[in-house]
Amino acid sequence: MRVYASAVRPLLFRLDAERAHNLTLRAAELGGRSSVVRRVAARSFSYRDPRLETSLAGIPLANPIGLAAGFDKNARAIGMLGALGFGHLEIGSVSADASDGNPKPRLFRIPEDRGIVVAYGVPNDGAAVVRTRLEGPRRVPVGLNLVKTNDPARPAAGPEVYEDYARSLVLLQDRSDYIALNLSCPNSLADRDFFDELPRIDGLLSRLAACDPRVPVILKLKPTRDPGVLREIVAIADGYDFVGGFAINLPPGKPPDLDLRSPRETLERLPGAVGGPPVERYVNAILETLKEITGDRYALIAAGGVSTAEAAYRKLKLGATTVQLYTGLVYHGPALVRQILAGLVELLERDGVPSVRAING
Repeated sequence: MRVYASAVRPLLFRLDAERAHNLTLRAAELGGRSSVVRRVAARSFSYRDPRLETSLAGIPLANPIGLAAGFDKNARAIGMLGALGFGHLEIGSVSADASDGNPKPRLFRIPEDRGIVVAYGVPNDGAAVVRTRLEGPRRVPVGLNLVKTNDPARPAAGPEVYEDYARSLVLLQDRSDYIALNLSCPNSLADRDFFDELPRIDGLLSRLAACDPRVPVILKLKPTRDPGVLREIVAIADGYDFVGGFAINLPPGKPPDLDLRSPRETLERLPGAVGGPPVERYVNAILETLKEITGDRYALIAAGGVSTAEAAYRKLKLGATTVQLYTGLVYHGPALVRQILAGLVELLERDGVPSVRAING
């Protein structure tokens, strides 16, 4: 991590954020094609300890730290990413048809807060292309994050939304270990509020039930602190046995209660949603409420502000089954995963907890 902070990050931060991300992803894609490079990366970055083993909706995981959707939108670099010590990878968001996303610039750093502002608008190559990149064996389980195709000329309307998700599910479920349904992309402005009418979630799940889902389905929810809304969503999910859990999306825009050092007036000029440490407390409050509602019936995937073992541990103690990160890699590099895993083992030992599975009793 010292090498990354002193040599690599300064070079990347001289570039536009999206260009730096694309170069990083390209390097990972090329490196992942070599079995030698993958083995070297695995020896350098992996951290194994049986106390870290857990499961996600019945899927065995070597550890509870995953890569969040958004880092590799098109499954270009899963060979290398799978060698960096993650317990699982989430790819996407992927839509039925390809999409260019929002106009550039659409990714910004906020170094004072070790955060980012994301306004991508779901650019991706489409489900059929992503499917071709998911052939063959993988080192770690891979989930596919699905979203409606972002087409400003065709905002979300009725059954065509359900059909869009259904097309992606049919194409991708046999190439994934789980499917996550992104129900509120914060940067797809024409579509992000579609599922605010909760019966539409039932409509979507009813349509997907006809596709015979054969892997667990995770519902990635628009963040809300209203326990009544969360209870209603969970009650809808209870009617579909293929729903295996929930995740919480980034809040759209710049909510007033984010933890920010950056001047808010500067941040407000940037389009998009904030990710990283500023949203940690915001998301954790929702996670705690969701856990109280679901009990042990569902897996919970938690992201938002995970750049230390302590931050991951907080989420696990609040009820998360697994914890995902993305922004932390931007500021700390690929060694972050190993550091967090080693730190989790120390925290388990400190608290006399025998394993990650036992954190929530």
